[in-house]
Amino acid sequence: MRLLGNHGGSVLALCLASVCAVGAGLAVLIAAAILAPAEGREAAAGSMPVVAAAVAAALMVTIPAMIAGLSLRALRRRAGRAEARLAALEAMLAARDLVAIAANADGTVHYAIGLEGVDAAGHSGASAAHLIAALIEPADDALPATLAGMAARALGGERLSREFSALGPVPPAVAAPGDATEMEGGARYLQVTVGPFADGICYLLEDVSARRTEAERAMERVSLLSRALDRAPFGILVIDEGGMVQEANSAFRRLLGGQHANGRLFVEVIAEADRAQVDAMIERVNNSGEAAGPIDVRLTGDMERTVALYASQAALPRESGRGLVVHVVDATERKRLEAQFAQSQKMQAVGQLAGGIAHDFNNMLTAIIGFCDLMLQRHPVGEPSFADAMQIKQNANRAAGLVRQLLAFSRQQTLAPRVIDMTELLAELSNLLRRLLGERVELTVVHGRDLWPVKADPGQIEQVVINLAVNARDAMPEGGRLTIQTGNFTADRPYAIAEETMAPGEYVAITVSDTGVGIDRETLTRVFEPFFTTKEVGMGTGLGLAMVYGSIRQLGGIVHAHSDGLGKGASFTLYLPRSSESVQQPTDLAEHEGTPTDTTGGGRVLLVEDEDAVRLFAARALRAKGYEVTEARTGEAALEILADRPRIDLLVTDMVMPKVDGATLIRQTRKQMPDLPVICISGYTQESVAQEVEALPRVYFLPKPFSLKQLATKVKAAIESAASERA
Repeated sequence: MRLLGNHGGSVLALCLASVCAVGAGLAVLIAAAILAPAEGREAAAGSMPVVAAAVAAALMVTIPAMIAGLSLRALRRRAGRAEARLAALEAMLAARDLVAIAANADGTVHYAIGLEGVDAAGHSGASAAHLIAALIEPADDALPATLAGMAARALGGERLSREFSALGPVPPAVAAPGDATEMEGGARYLQVTVGPFADGICYLLEDVSARRTEAERAMERVSLLSRALDRAPFGILVIDEGGMVQEANSAFRRLLGGQHANGRLFVEVIAEADRAQVDAMIERVNNSGEAAGPIDVRLTGDMERTVALYASQAALPRESGRGLVVHVVDATERKRLEAQFAQSQKMQAVGQLAGGIAHDFNNMLTAIIGFCDLMLQRHPVGEPSFADAMQIKQNANRAAGLVRQLLAFSRQQTLAPRVIDMTELLAELSNLLRRLLGERVELTVVHGRDLWPVKADPGQIEQVVINLAVNARDAMPEGGRLTIQTGNFTADRPYAIAEETMAPGEYVAITVSDTGVGIDRETLTRVFEPFFTTKEVGMGTGLGLAMVYGSIRQLGGIVHAHSDGLGKGASFTLYLPRSSESVQQPTDLAEHEGTPTDTTGGGRVLLVEDEDAVRLFAARALRAKGYEVTEARTGEAALEILADRPRIDLLVTDMVMPKVDGATLIRQTRKQMPDLPVICISGYTQESVAQEVEALPRVYFLPKPFSLKQLATKVKAAIESAASERA
């Protein structure tokens, strides 16, 4: 249009002149025909051919000129519209920060839009690839060839797009607003798009630095989130509609023991017994669309993992269907603690029952043994009644041993702990163990070097080792080898041992192992349950290992049972806390003062016992030995007797009584008579009561059941000890 605009006026003027000339010629002919005389008309008629020829000539010039003028006007209108469209295109490209370069088929620049600041006109006819390469990276000699290759493919009908790192000066139209200061170092990215255009190709250049930066930031966020999910302390996996695992994080793979889960059916990693409830949960989530869980299931493999599953629906990327996101939380420790708590509750309940029964039973055994002793004093050896009385006493003592096991299990037996050397204790016990084991069982004791001391009741430890040895003997009916090994063990962190947790510290370990029939896995979880036994009826009470468990727990230790299976033997390891004190020699009153052969004595004794049979036996026994005995059935009655301020030399009281118990009675009595010796008698001593009175001086314990001789010996030793201290 710019080229046509220079000649449009001349063409129109020529057309107008031609029209005027034709009109004038026609007017002359018409006037001559009308106004001329006859003779003149003949002359005019002779000139008509000339005029007609002139008019024809004028028309031949005028009509094309008129047609040309009309065509030029149409072209001018088209050019105006093209310029308007071109301006709109330029505005659109500028709004999108684009540069357009139209190139001929030979790759030369035909037209460029948006190259403000760049001499586009000066590059007309130049190589478009070199022009664009100069905008991207002038120093890259291989870049023009790359762009030329893209142009060749575009001429074939393809549309290509590629991003380049632009280190050269980016045209202002291409540079995104505000990005120049944000891009440190000046590095930018240009996207070059090439496609067919008319008879050539067209390049579109766009600064995608901001978009690429945002995409990179988004990818960094996605990568960070992906790493966070992969390193989560719980398992996360995605399964499709067919139940196939598509993705799984590291925590879930660790739950599987390092196995890969992708491409496997989810139910394949679930224990067969729990697959039904997993299928039901998945179906429930798919039908309702709501999240479900938790459910506790076991995983396959050798690690015996229990996990809690949570499931919810999720749209899968690049998939038409929906899948599930499953969160897997390791519940092994929680289930172990739940089992441990349930076992503890069960043991505590049975222990309370056993302790209550044992206390009442000890009262009856005390009366039975005591009255047998009184009977034996009247019926010496040789009389028919002597053998019967001895049978009664022996069976009562056997029953007393069973009660001690009950009390040991319930952790309520009366103890006399002291710091002991396990090496010496086991060395002394080994002779007894060899007699118990018999000739077909070989006993080997391996003592650890520099063994640490332990604070415990020696009799309690001996009973624990004896129970384990007898259990091992019964597990080796054809004979075998029993090994007792000791050593020091340091726990530098908490250790999970079966259903127990060992606190950090120093321990003395005693391991009793055998080569017997072994223990299967199911039985191994129940060996410490009270009254549980695998022996034949009449061969065991089921309290041996329960007593071991209760005794070791009472000492603050841990007992661990282990077996590799049937036919592979078994081992029991006792972990006892190390004592910071030095080894002590026995300080029992009878041993300290010497056991008197003469148990007679004298003095006033206040006897407080709520069990009538025990009180009657003890009173008769002490009176027979020469003591003056005042009886009281309850603690209140004893306080009333003491209110009269009688002189007494010894207080003998039961510890467990209604209302005023033994500890309260001792404290009230000591207010009046601070130096009064006290003997506490009880079937068991609760820890809270023992702690209240054990720090008081001249307080001695006599556990039930006791014999006449034990009672008389303890009473005489206590009175003589108090008298010697006053002297």
